[in-house]
Order: sequence, then C-alpha cells, then structure tokens
Amino acid sequence: MTASILVADDHDIARAGLIAMIGGEDDFHVAWDVRDGVEAVEACRLHKPDLALLDIRMPRLDGLAATREIRRVSPGTRVMIITMHDSLDYLEAAIEAGATGYLLKDASREDILRTIRRVLQGDAFFDGPLVAKLLRRAATKPQTNSSALETLTSREREVLSKVAEGLTNKEIARTLKISPGTVKIHVERIIGKLDAGDRTQAAVMAVRGGLVETSKEQQQ
Repeated sequence: MTASILVADDHDIARAGLIAMIGGEDDFHVAWDVRDGVEAVEACRLHKPDLALLDIRMPRLDGLAATREIRRVSPGTRVMIITMHDSLDYLEAAIEAGATGYLLKDASREDILRTIRRVLQGDAFFDGPLVAKLLRRAATKPQTNSSALETLTSREREVLSKVAEGLTNKEIARTLKISPGTVKIHVERIIGKLDAGDRTQAAVMAVRGGLVETSKEQQQ
C-alpha cells in the first residue's frame, strides 16, 4: 500500500522543490500540498494522511503549533519537521509537540527519502548532530523525573542507553543480541514509564536524570 504524504510550506518554490525531490517513489506519494499550518491541520483532519511534512516558520499557524493540532485531530498521522533552522530550541519544541522526525532542508535527497521511510515505518528520526547537541545541553540541566527512571528494568536501561546513542531498533537488536520485536516492546515500555512523547524525548529525559551519560563524541 502506498503511503500518503501532505507537504506544508508557505514558500511556493521550496514546496514545489520538496515535492519534486520526493516524487516518483513506489512506496509513498505526495497527495496534498498546502501553504500554512491552518491548511495543514484542516487537510489532516479531513484526509488523515500517513505523514505530514511541515516547515516551522509558516503564517497563521507555525509548524510547531500545527504539529500539536495534527496529533490531536489525526492521531494516526505522523509528523516530520523539515526546516532550514538548526535550532536546539526548535528541535526540543518539535519533540515535545509530538513530531517524530526533524531534518534540515540542506539534507541530501537520499537522507530525506531514508528519513521519510523510517518515520513511515514507525521509527523516529531527528537530525543526528542536533540531537547530539541537545543531549549535551540536557546533561547540564537539573536532574528530572528520577522516580520514573527508577522504574526501568536493567534491560530497559540498556535499551535506553542505546536509544540515546542514536541507534535504530535493528541496530540495538544486533548489539544486545535480541530480536527487533523485543526491542520495540522495550522502547514502548520505556516511553510509557517515562510518560515521554517518543524515543528521543525519553533519551533527553534519561540524560537529564543522570541515567545515561552523553558520549565523548556527543559532547564535542
């Protein structure tokens, strides 16, 4: 089954360029394109696309507010932010709003297509260098949610540490020598126990709580 995508960007040339870039694929297609967040929310309410690709800076309703509304009116629609802003504040706000992807517009076509597929498959993906900086910043903030972190089992802590390293479920499965399905269950339980929006938010919470330390590479 071909996945349906909505693209929202107030710049006509940028929107058309993105549509052309991701067009021609067999497993997904752009079914709707709109110019602002209000139109994006309404289109998602009416059509329930599988994925909404949103710019952040849009008139009437920005991408962050639109993400929150889309998650409310069409819970089955996954939201991916694609923007020119490499801002940690925007990234953290996007995660908190419920986005499951955040990628910069200067990413290659291959990276954009790969990320779209990962998000459509139920994974979450955020720009790697930005996530590393976000985890580093999180490590400098006061400890939070320690009581929830204490409810994690030893295996869940292992899985969460790998999530914080940016590994996918398949990569975690290979590293810990368990099945991808088992990893998925662990990640879902971790997210539930921490009351996190997604795996990246769980990783940030774990770093802030002192459970997971950022690696040397992330701290650079």
